[in-house]
Amino acid sequence: MYDGLRTNIASDIMAYRDEPFKKGLSLFPARADVEAYLEAFADHYDLRKYIHFHTHVVHVERAQEMWSVTVRDTRGERTEAFDALVCAQGRCSVPYIPSIPHIDHFRGKQLHSAWYRTPTDFRGQRVLVVGSNSSGCDITRELTGGAVRDFPGMETWQRETLHDPPQTQVEVFQSYHNPDEPPPMDYDPRDPQAPPWCKRIRVVGPISHVEPDGALALKDGTRLDNIDTIVWATGFLYQVPFTTRGEPFVSRPLLPPVGTPGVRVASEANAASVLANIDDWLLFYEGAPNLVFLGLPNRIVPFPLAQLQSRVAANVFLGKIPPLPRVRSSLPMSDPQRWEPQPANERQAQPLWRDWTFGASSEIAYHDALLALLPGTQSKERPPGEQQYLDNNDGRGNGVHPHEGWYQFAQWRRDRRIHGKELRRETLGY
Repeated sequence: MYDGLRTNIASDIMAYRDEPFKKGLSLFPARADVEAYLEAFADHYDLRKYIHFHTHVVHVERAQEMWSVTVRDTRGERTEAFDALVCAQGRCSVPYIPSIPHIDHFRGKQLHSAWYRTPTDFRGQRVLVVGSNSSGCDITRELTGGAVRDFPGMETWQRETLHDPPQTQVEVFQSYHNPDEPPPMDYDPRDPQAPPWCKRIRVVGPISHVEPDGALALKDGTRLDNIDTIVWATGFLYQVPFTTRGEPFVSRPLLPPVGTPGVRVASEANAASVLANIDDWLLFYEGAPNLVFLGLPNRIVPFPLAQLQSRVAANVFLGKIPPLPRVRSSLPMSDPQRWEPQPANERQAQPLWRDWTFGASSEIAYHDALLALLPGTQSKERPPGEQQYLDNNDGRGNGVHPHEGWYQFAQWRRDRRIHGKELRRETLGY
């Protein structure tokens, strides 16, 4: 995360329920503002006393009906027993770099987008950014003059890149997995309506292999010569390094087998592009009912989703609701109908879904389906006071936001979620 990185999610839907960001911030705040929000939330609820900082989880193992957890801190190693375990380790710690045949022939530099800090490092270079999701488009935008943050040398960089013709002499190529489709969240450089900085990005297809002379051979048969740097904006893998031995992880491993079609597995890092033996909801581990994982889905708003998952898991642990029901698991994660209860006559297909991408419609359906499982009537009802928003809003989430409690997904959140891209373009210009 480079300094000044901004969210691509509106802060009001990024916030926990009934816990808005402080007033006066941009709708798409900077990294430091998000950090301050989390710290203020923790202080408001006096949560720090429950957190052991500078503590590394070494190993987790089932001990009868409990979990034996070994940790290491400045005092050494110790082992404790817990009734339930919640894994909230995130999914941005193991950068993924694809295996390209003969990549050792490449003569330039390589880095993952996780290590990108400033565009000025690439002055005078020919740069290929591989990937067209958020990080890839952020980097190509800054390289071509669309920066919206401060960094050392920013004024000079902007003046050079936005000059006609550009004075930086940086050439930017972006490799799309499917070059026939526009990027999912940003402008298409080939669109006549795209901003001038965006049109400087040259879209190419995926890499096939590297030639002996160091040129990049693309799958469409063309070559890219004299590339100075490849930036791999190719995402991350889920890591579970504390589940490497012992039961139930031996018989019900969290890592899919190496060689599983469509799944990337880095066994040396105990990481993979999806996890195995996770329930229909991407929440509970199927090897034990008292282990859950938070925030596994892609293309979602993380904070409120993890907040809801936590509430559901706590209610299951406390016996206030039964284990979660089966859903229509034969449907892909992006299909909102997946989160409906599975009909009794429907085959209980359990494919290993290789894409955990939700998207707005599926995420909203997931929220409401999980909420409906909570005890009481509140989670089955619309938020009280929502009519005031419905009577006076712009269809994009602006208006009076009613108290949310644990009612169904509020309409203003739905509107804001669906129109997030256009709001970001109006606010930030991309």
